[in-house]
Amino acid sequence: MNEAVNLKGEAMIVMTRAEYDALIEDIGDIALAEEARMNSQGAPAMPSELVLTSLNGELHPLAAWRKSVGLTQAELAAKAGVRAASVSDIESRKIDPRLSTLKALAAALNLGIEDIID
Repeated sequence: MNEAVNLKGEAMIVMTRAEYDALIEDIGDIALAEEARMNSQGAPAMPSELVLTSLNGELHPLAAWRKSVGLTQAELAAKAGVRAASVSDIESRKIDPRLSTLKALAAALNLGIEDIID
């Protein structure tokens, strides 16, 4: 990117087509990020250390989300209308839960089912 001056003495910026295209792409990315941020207001956020433990398989995604919102297994179970033992068994990967259980747990956390499956 270079600076130039027009005939009126006004400062101008001159850039290559590649620089311009990159700038436009960045603006598009920012707009998409802003839209996603606005659409996710009220949804829980997960601290990075829980994201990493979930991604590397140390922690079940359900456990990571539960911990990120500060609920115990019993509290989540009560909020979702399922047994606490079911939450424990899902998080320890002892069972594959029914779809109805996943829907209830996801709704209790204000998430989509895809967010809590392993």
